[in-house]
Amino acid sequence: MMTTADSHPPSTQSTSKPVAPRPEDWAEPGFTGNWRRQFFYWLMRLGGKARGYHMANIVSLWYVLLYRSIRRRCGYYLDHRFPTRRGTLRRLLDCYRLVRTYATTLVDMQVMSMFGPGSLTAISPDHDRLVEVAGRERGFVLVQAHVGCWQVAMPTLRQFRKKVSVVMVPEGRTDSVVDADSVNAIDPRTGLQSAIEMTEALLRGDIVAMTGDRSFGNDHNLVPAQFLGGTVLLPITPYRLASATGVPVVMMYAPRTGKRSYELRLAKVIEIPPGLGRNAESYAPYAQQFSDCIELFVQKYPWQFFNFFDIWQ
Repeated sequence: MMTTADSHPPSTQSTSKPVAPRPEDWAEPGFTGNWRRQFFYWLMRLGGKARGYHMANIVSLWYVLLYRSIRRRCGYYLDHRFPTRRGTLRRLLDCYRLVRTYATTLVDMQVMSMFGPGSLTAISPDHDRLVEVAGRERGFVLVQAHVGCWQVAMPTLRQFRKKVSVVMVPEGRTDSVVDADSVNAIDPRTGLQSAIEMTEALLRGDIVAMTGDRSFGNDHNLVPAQFLGGTVLLPITPYRLASATGVPVVMMYAPRTGKRSYELRLAKVIEIPPGLGRNAESYAPYAQQFSDCIELFVQKYPWQFFNFFDIWQ
């Protein structure tokens, strides 16, 4: 995945040199360790899929009750999404619901890895729009966020003739969506090399998928945007790539709508003017459009926002 930058007040001086967090500042809660994922793997192998979901509920309650750091991480988002809900018991229940939803999503990813994409139901109300966009000769930048479960969208993209490259730091739990036969992984930590790979893929007419709510690398490639009543800093890489290569930016997310069921939503298609150059401020309006879409998402699905750190800092 890609790291996210902390936020600063929207002034010229504060946004020129934002302070980027260390990876440990934005990492998800501690129940995502490798040995825990292996435990869930064997649990479902022995007892079936339901055992994984049952254990996710128990583990979530354990972490919320016993780890103050988990409640603090959840509080950053909850303070902005539910500013009037301050009671101790109410906050405890909200933290549990948020963590349980996240844990359930992780189990969904494990289920998809073990039993294949068919183990989850994913419908696409915007299928016709997606077919129209994917059917164009030019490629596009697919921008996602840490809401819902974007991984379930990847099998849908494989039905098109375009090749898919995913910009991400390789992790064990994403093996189910990034395989050498259908999806190419681009590691953003390689700097210039990754930029060349992304550009070449778009110019070939392929799809380059990346997250729009986390940045990795240069602090100057960030712009302020309004989100849930505060200011956050968002990366401009998706929009700069689109401007440089003449392709659109397509925003997609996949909310969990039921027991092991998702919807693939095409939230917005943004046409970026060509030749905007290197000035970060030129891309601020497009980052704001992304932020607006995510805010609409969390208004409808408040428990599916999975950035457990202070993006408003």
